[in-house]
Amino acid sequence: MPNMIPNRTTRGLTMLVDLIIIVLSYGLAFLIFNDQMTPKNYDAFGSIIPWILLISVLFLGIYELDRLVQYDMWDIIRKLAIAVTFILLLTMTVSFFFREFAMPRSVLLSAHVIAFIALFMWKSAYTKYSQLSRKGKVMFIGTEKEFDEMEDSLASFLSKSSYVRWYDKRESLAQLRSKINQYNVVFLGSNLDEDKKDRLMFHAMKKKKLVYVVPQVNDMLLMNTSVTTMDDTMVMQVKPFTLTLTQLLIKRAVDLVASALMVIATLPVMVIAAIGIKLEDGGPIFFRQERIGKNHQPFHILKFRSMVMDAESKTGPVLAQTNDDRITKIGKFIRKTRIDELPQLLNVLKGDMSLIGPRPERDFFVEQFQRENKWFNYRHAIKPGITGYAQVMGKYTTNADKKLKFDLHYIRNYSIWLDCTILMQTILVVINKAKSEGEPVKKTKRYKQSSGAPKQVRS
Repeated sequence: MPNMIPNRTTRGLTMLVDLIIIVLSYGLAFLIFNDQMTPKNYDAFGSIIPWILLISVLFLGIYELDRLVQYDMWDIIRKLAIAVTFILLLTMTVSFFFREFAMPRSVLLSAHVIAFIALFMWKSAYTKYSQLSRKGKVMFIGTEKEFDEMEDSLASFLSKSSYVRWYDKRESLAQLRSKINQYNVVFLGSNLDEDKKDRLMFHAMKKKKLVYVVPQVNDMLLMNTSVTTMDDTMVMQVKPFTLTLTQLLIKRAVDLVASALMVIATLPVMVIAAIGIKLEDGGPIFFRQERIGKNHQPFHILKFRSMVMDAESKTGPVLAQTNDDRITKIGKFIRKTRIDELPQLLNVLKGDMSLIGPRPERDFFVEQFQRENKWFNYRHAIKPGITGYAQVMGKYTTNADKKLKFDLHYIRNYSIWLDCTILMQTILVVINKAKSEGEPVKKTKRYKQSSGAPKQVRS
């Protein structure tokens, strides 16, 4: 039965193969330079090999290279390139810190190039085989709007030729239950009536079908809850969406140290960006705009200006679109690379923002989203961030409701480790064009539905 969430055993075995490949890559690198090696070189390698393995586990885990379930060659390349680069840099740092100067740089560089190639071949073959072995039919029960939003993902859910059908949530329970037997995987949309959802889930599990549920925002309340008993009654403690005082103090300390270091490290980039903006049209370098922060307190966010001056004088508050003619030439580059966000490090130092958190919205959009979803208020329980869980898991065009779920998940599951993971994964967002593109221009649907018939998708 196909499972898009690999268990710990599968992930452990995948990681073990990865580590074996890395060790063998070093072995091959030493073999290539064998004539130049001395016993001291091998002793140095023996001293730092535990650190190499530990660092490898860390970054392979951060970039989820132990849980590949869908085949995307470029996604694998991006993740591996970043992971292997960090492993190399930290390995060199460790060898210097422990004064293992006999560890040859030629072996280090060669080993990681070999590891990158070997890991790519192994993971490409693994994910390709995984997709070929995942055959079956996918059933989605929910609204047509929600299906349209997930259409492309569902069309490649099992393989690149998945068979997917949409069934309207308004169909009778008996009709839907009778159809479940024909499918291997069942998706239950977020807008299903709770009683119908429970009955469909029970029936699907009884028939040994794999079930995925798209959660509503209020479902996030029950995540990461504590279970206890009152006499003979089990109860769950539902905590508010907030951080403890200790967590807030630690988060602020990390923000101050990390943002100060990042300002120093990125200063040359910011200077070049400022010069480019000024040379293009002679306008102001920075763009200041009021946003809503923690506890609904307004503050002025600072960015490098990427649009023409007075961009909203005629349109009013609107989200940026793909190929938006208001974006300047230098603006296109700094938006794609996220350089335009760097001045927000000053917002972090000032205390208006955090490095990691929900992205701050303008009051105009906050009021709109609040009317559409009563839970939107809870994302303001913590400081907004330069990047966040919604940014690394979604795209620029991901709608507000989906982003809200990610934001609330982050608040509910906050930890320093999660912050570090999001910060590392933000690098993937920067180099992935699809993640930073603006609001897409609306286009005609690719698939049409006959009256009364389920929508069918074949990719």
